[in-house]
Amino acid sequence: MRQLLYVSNTHRDVPDTMLADILAASRRNNSARRITGILFYLEGGFLQVLEGEDEVVAQVYARIGADKRHWNTSVLLDRSAPRCFGEWSMGFERPAAIGDGMFALTRDAIDGKLMPGAPAEIMALLKTFYRINSGAFA
Repeated sequence: MRQLLYVSNTHRDVPDTMLADILAASRRNNSARRITGILFYLEGGFLQVLEGEDEVVAQVYARIGADKRHWNTSVLLDRSAPRCFGEWSMGFERPAAIGDGMFALTRDAIDGKLMPGAPAEIMALLKTFYRINSGAFA
């Protein structure tokens, strides 16, 4: 089983309809290919975990890399690992702003979505994604 986590940029003003289209297509296509994972979007940034057979994950990631809606695509984690999101053809999260525009991701925010024993580095990468894209390090 291959687990690939990547980030990419897109427009900051992505319409909800485009996100809905991406999510619907991802769920449909991933289900047919036995891919699981999660997609996060935050103000012009995507973070996605893809899990599945090696070649299938490679094909999906190549298609994403060629998609003009993404740029600066960068792999953060690519390894053999058990599924963390085994029940999801593609989960989706779009956090809501709190306070002065900061975003927070806690284990409670994705409670029940990660399979038991999910690696700590997945949580660390998710938290880093939010901090960077929310401007906390700007």
